Amino acid sequence: MEMRRQDRLASREEALEYLRSAEVGYLSLSDSNVPYTVPLNFVLMGNSLYFHCAHVGRKLDILRKNPQCCFVVSFLDGIKPGDNACDYGAFFRSAIVMGTARWVEDQEEKISSLNALTAKHAERAFMPVNEQTAASVTVVAVDIESVSGKARKR
Repeated sequence: MEMRRQDRLASREEALEYLRSAEVGYLSLSDSNVPYTVPLNFVLMGNSLYFHCAHVGRKLDILRKNPQCCFVVSFLDGIKPGDNACDYGAFFRSAIVMGTARWVEDQEEKISSLNALTAKHAERAFMPVNEQTAASVTVVAVDIESVSGKARKR
């Protein structure tokens, strides 16, 4: 489906930059046609988004049944005031990814994604992840099949 407001279409590279800079994204799943969305810390590496979690939980249960997912980030950059309610608007940026989730089994990929995730979100220097630490979590990659962006800039 084509975006209605073509004047707000962001380029693929802009959408990827929104993904790189966002701290939280929303993973949307479908469990037998019942929607489920969960906020996540994540990192973009190559053509995949990575997140980590416990070895068990609802999102993993859903992904085992249906690995197709949607991932969204957004930024509210301000409000455009107006003389009446209908003149108000929002300045924003957003990106939507459609992809397929997979469990990261390769130890090198798992450790590098965990290190990238920590580097992105750590407020101070950190010790690199080792095999023992990596074994304590599950890492999931969402391989990007499509990405689109939208923005209303000041």
